[in-house]
Amino acid sequence: MMRTWMKLAAAVALAGGIVSLTACTKLEARDQLNKGVDAYKAAQFNAAIEHFQNAIKLDPGPDFIVARLYLATAYQSQFVPGGTSAENMQLGNQAIAVYKQVLQMQPNNANAVAGLAKMYYDMKKLDDARTYYQRLIKLEPNNPTPYYSIGVIDWMETFQPDTDLRKQLKTTDQTKPLLPPKPSRKDVEACRDLSATSMPKIEEGMASLQKAMDLRADYADAMTYMNLLYRQKADMECTDTAAARQDLDAANEWVSKSLAARKAEQAKADELARRSGGIH
Repeated sequence: MMRTWMKLAAAVALAGGIVSLTACTKLEARDQLNKGVDAYKAAQFNAAIEHFQNAIKLDPGPDFIVARLYLATAYQSQFVPGGTSAENMQLGNQAIAVYKQVLQMQPNNANAVAGLAKMYYDMKKLDDARTYYQRLIKLEPNNPTPYYSIGVIDWMETFQPDTDLRKQLKTTDQTKPLLPPKPSRKDVEACRDLSATSMPKIEEGMASLQKAMDLRADYADAMTYMNLLYRQKADMECTDTAAARQDLDAANEWVSKSLAARKAEQAKADELARRSGGIH
């Protein structure tokens, strides 16, 4: 009986020691996280990364996911969009890897999904960016940003082919119709072939931008891209000059709406500054 009690007491003591050690480790992990946040705010990204990595080593479990999110953000903050150097691409890939670790632990973590969408967008991996923005919409259907971003992607994916065809047809002046005044049959066929692939994306982009503005009525950037997509649509009308004219009229209307929204936004900012004492 005594021997059994002694074993039980030893087990309890060991368990208490483990609990104490675990609590201490978690406190150390939290301390490393806080130091990393301070370094990140001071734009000391390498130091921040080291602290976040230490925090993860101390507490690698799914209950401390915030350290991984900060680590991914620290990598992403140093990435230069459009930069193709090996070092720059490594930063982007490191951010992606950590965000995906988060999703392995928490598949519906909206911050990680949004981070991946933006990272892929900045790396010009537009198909991947679209996939994650669509995933973000499912998680946050009332967030206007992913709808707007898909609209921008659709414009990016249709603008370059349109520009390439303009160079081919020698109608590079964007203020003039895509087809020359007397297009050949070959020119018309080239336009219609491009329209068949571009028009669905243009329409999807318009629908996405409209949804973004349904959720945020003063979304000036969405209005700007709606204007741009209407101009793309005008080119894709090919020989239907009446439809192209309607598209351009709609584009001009969106320009006016965008300017009005930006003016109203600036007026609100000025009023807020005035009330806070910034403007006398």
